[in-house]
Amino acid sequence: MIKQGDLIPYIEMCREECVNLQRGMNFRLRGGFSIILMSIRPGAPYADRVEDEGKILIYEGHDIPLRKGSANPKMIDQPLKNPGGSLI
Repeated sequence: MIKQGDLIPYIEMCREECVNLQRGMNFRLRGGFSIILMSIRPGAPYADRVEDEGKILIYEGHDIPLRKGSANPKMIDQPLKNPGGSLI
């Protein structure tokens, strides 16, 4: 049985929730809850982590797409709002 705070492999989550989860944040799934996908393995592309025995989640989010000739995506601050004005 999956319980709060468990670290669950991706394929097991998809099977349990009967949905193909997308990378990052998945909001308002069946039952009205959300799932945040993150990797805490060494060398992971984002500095995501869990602290205080699973009570605090530090989630870096995502980078802008890497484009030829543009700045390093890690150096670009992400916008707070979508182009339409809603919060991201």
